Amino acid sequence: MTNIEQALALLAAPYTDEHFFTRALKALTLVTGCRWAGFGRPTPQEGFGEVIAFLDGEENLPSFEFELNGSPCEQVYLNEQCHLIFNRNLQSLFPDFDLIKTLGADSYQAEQILNERGEIIGHIFVLDSKPQKEDNKSNGFFRLVAQRIGVEYQRHTINLELEQRQKMIALSEQYMSFVDTNYIYRVVSKGYESLFNLTQDQIIGKSVFELHGRNVFENQIKPLLDRCYQGEQIKTQIWVHPPHHKRPIFLDVHHTPYFDAFGQIKGSIVSAHDITELEQAKSRIEYLANHDSLTGLANRRALFYQFEKLLKVARSGSARVAIAYLDIDDFKSINDNYGHQVGDQVLIEVADILTHASLQDDTVARIGGDEFILIKTFEHQLAPLNEQVLLHDLRKQLQHALCTQVSINGHKIEISASIGLHLVNDTSAELASLINQADNEMFKNKQSVPIHQ
Repeated sequence: MTNIEQALALLAAPYTDEHFFTRALKALTLVTGCRWAGFGRPTPQEGFGEVIAFLDGEENLPSFEFELNGSPCEQVYLNEQCHLIFNRNLQSLFPDFDLIKTLGADSYQAEQILNERGEIIGHIFVLDSKPQKEDNKSNGFFRLVAQRIGVEYQRHTINLELEQRQKMIALSEQYMSFVDTNYIYRVVSKGYESLFNLTQDQIIGKSVFELHGRNVFENQIKPLLDRCYQGEQIKTQIWVHPPHHKRPIFLDVHHTPYFDAFGQIKGSIVSAHDITELEQAKSRIEYLANHDSLTGLANRRALFYQFEKLLKVARSGSARVAIAYLDIDDFKSINDNYGHQVGDQVLIEVADILTHASLQDDTVARIGGDEFILIKTFEHQLAPLNEQVLLHDLRKQLQHALCTQVSINGHKIEISASIGLHLVNDTSAELASLINQADNEMFKNKQSVPIHQ
């Protein structure tokens, strides 16, 4: 297995914990041939940074904080370009940065890590005792690792926040109340005051119907209370929208029957916790797992999931599935002439064009680099001739939409795309094989596309 194959295998391994960052850095050393690799970020303390993952060959080194001033890492955050290299004489360029002297490093190369808003949240870097040469292969891989670490770091951060919030919820009971069998609040905690914008005295004696409104009471709260009045203990999670709240809130709710001395149920003890932020964080993790971080389109994972669902429909005989494989023509020259940030904006524009050109049931995905896939379905009963007409019309529609000019940062950039279409006839075939057939047809078409000047 070559170094690049080993690197891609390491990078493709699923994210499980912080060890992912070590694997990603190992992949970076394999491709660049450098000894040391690290993942750093600014600290909350202004003027300081921290390296949270650091690799020396196969050995993990301890994380550490350092002063940004006088370090090559400082230049990463000051530089307008995403990529930075000091290919030799590192110790003379940064004489006051002790780490370089300790390691005996002579060269440094780094790539910014950006979040979805284009803000720098950290950087990856390599150091070596020998001079480094910059080339397209290592630059491209730097960029790939930075994007992957950026997504996984956001997911890792959200997971940590989830754990912290779960501990807080376990120790906090925001809403406690006793509701009698006539649906009247008899006891409420202080938390209910903010829920209804009323004092505790104003809430006690009022019905659930009065305070929550008919729709919420009849469709969400009453069914739970009625089950509890039958002796059932209930633990559930529901969205409710109190009248005085701008937005709905997500509650983790416990209903416990309250029995009197004679064993008769007199009401329900309700304990509810506001876990709206927790639910939003979970949704955010799910979004990151299924969407391309740059364009917001479905990623490869979501594409294969949706594709499998569509093939099941096709197997039932009620629909046909077509695959459009799209590759932006001469995208490398756009990056070379205008920079990667403009290139990213072009990808976002293309994603927007494809989204507007597709129907609600279509699936649009970015599967890497400048490659996109559109999955379409249409009626199975169409005659073969009409199916070919549909494919021809789809090709013309996509070519017309993507053969355009976009304006980015004052640059007028001509774009076009090569398109490969494949009508799925064998619904039992492997998904990757079906996509590959559309890819092959796209590649043939790409050979005839003139290079942009």
